[in-house]
Amino acid sequence: MSTAVRRTVASGSLSSSSSSDADVDELLDSKSIVGKNNNGVRRQQQHQSLQCIKPPQSSLTNSNKQNTPSPSSSATSINNPINNKPRSLLSARRRSVLLMSLSLAVHLSGYELSRAAVMALFTSDGLGFGHGDDGGLSALPMAVGCVSPFSMALLWFYAGTLRAGGPSYALRTHALICAGVQIVSGWALGAFDSYLGMDATRASLANWPESRVRAFSMPLLFFLFVFQSAYVQLLYNQHWAFIGSVLTPEEGKRAFAPIAGLGSIGSTLTAGLVSVFINRFGLIGLLHLAGASYIVSAILADMAFGVAMMGGFEPRGGANKYEGTTCSEDSKRNDITKPGATSAKGAYTALNGSNDSASSSSSPIINCIPSCGKKRNIFQQATALFQRVPVLGALFLEVIVSQCLSSLVNFIYLSKLKSTVIDDAMRAGWAGKFYAWVNGVSGVFQFFVIPILLKHVDAHRIWLFMPTLMLCCTVCTFATFGSSGLFGASASFFTIKTMEYSLRGAANEMLYVSLDYESRYLGKKAISLIAGKFGKSAMAVALSLVMVVYGDTHDTMWYLLATATVFTFLWLFSSIRLHSLIETSKS
Repeated sequence: MSTAVRRTVASGSLSSSSSSDADVDELLDSKSIVGKNNNGVRRQQQHQSLQCIKPPQSSLTNSNKQNTPSPSSSATSINNPINNKPRSLLSARRRSVLLMSLSLAVHLSGYELSRAAVMALFTSDGLGFGHGDDGGLSALPMAVGCVSPFSMALLWFYAGTLRAGGPSYALRTHALICAGVQIVSGWALGAFDSYLGMDATRASLANWPESRVRAFSMPLLFFLFVFQSAYVQLLYNQHWAFIGSVLTPEEGKRAFAPIAGLGSIGSTLTAGLVSVFINRFGLIGLLHLAGASYIVSAILADMAFGVAMMGGFEPRGGANKYEGTTCSEDSKRNDITKPGATSAKGAYTALNGSNDSASSSSSPIINCIPSCGKKRNIFQQATALFQRVPVLGALFLEVIVSQCLSSLVNFIYLSKLKSTVIDDAMRAGWAGKFYAWVNGVSGVFQFFVIPILLKHVDAHRIWLFMPTLMLCCTVCTFATFGSSGLFGASASFFTIKTMEYSLRGAANEMLYVSLDYESRYLGKKAISLIAGKFGKSAMAVALSLVMVVYGDTHDTMWYLLATATVFTFLWLFSSIRLHSLIETSKS
């Protein structure tokens, strides 16, 4: 390798003539895989006075060219039995991605069980809020409204675990917490349900009338609804962050849809078997099964990180090593809209002989070094990140609007379902079959439609397609109001959930994979936990006020459907802005 990429460290300061070269070396060090392929470049101790600097594109390009092996040398190294590292490395990366994909599928299966149980119990007449005149629907928007502040607290807690032990420790910790809450809550609700089933006139149970049991069960169900709604996105995005860190953009284009399809298969099978599980284990028993699923998911994720650690490509970077620092203006100006910015993933692919030029020229660099400045909290970091990467800011707004719409059509669907299907177990079974269809159609998109679509159409076109399709559904539902019944109320919710599980997932990951470590971990968590939950919570507050003032009447439903149509137009406008920024960055 040329001496242009070697770090020159003087006693007390870094030579100005080699500052850009040292930053290139720092960039290469951010991917631990460089240790296997840099052909003799030795890692040296970071100097304490390193500053945040923006490396010249030409210097990085030359370094990548010098590190890229020729086709003949690559073939020799692969065929040589003595030096077979590239092939073994590729196998290890595939194995780690497979393990994390299985962990994701098991996690989504557990969520299907938890969601079916929590929603049925929340609106039940026994332990839940269903004994009221509105069937518990007035409490549902209040619970959704609490998801956003809980998600902010959860994001702060996640940032602490990420800083303390890295992505592996954070995922394992939060998965086990989620499993523990499901199991303990299931045990407590089972005890409360047993009291309701006993003869309350007996002396030993005289102090436990039905109202007192509900005084404990209702707050627990309220907390469980908020908890599982906030945690599902956190764990889901941690799985995808690992996969996006290991795969290159070109690999992601081929693998993201099948990986998401694997999760849809698990969700579809589990949701379709909800009625069978209820008959075998009971409605509350679904919570115990969900907790067991989260434990299995944590074990598989730990195995994936173990393979990555053994292979030397465990995700790490700015948000892990240098989280909480303040970067210079040069770093803030180096955003996705600047053409020619090169990522650490680009250096990684160059060192492995990849011919994917897009991988090395489409994403920004994290130029943060530990001595760049003072500590900042998680929200200040997210704000600075959105200023540095404008596409994330546009995505933040798009997610808020789309989740407002999703929360609204979800409420319309649940309102119609509660009034149509009275029995709790039958309602849970119906909802399970509904989500089985959602996951099944999403799987068809992920395995067949999206891979074919991405061969002919750029991934960012999906951002325009989703609100356009949703606009057709909301307008049709509004036009047929009063005659469509449960099927009509379910159509819009079915459409938006299917797109969230398939199209949005593919579009999100194709966007995140081209960004840096900070965007993939911190940015993704901020968008999913703050923007997504804030959109749902804002709509939930509005729905709560509507239910208190007007109640569940025929005219109220008409206004809700009209509001859904308006929010669909707002979603389309925000998607057009996001699409424009992505188009600008590509040009």
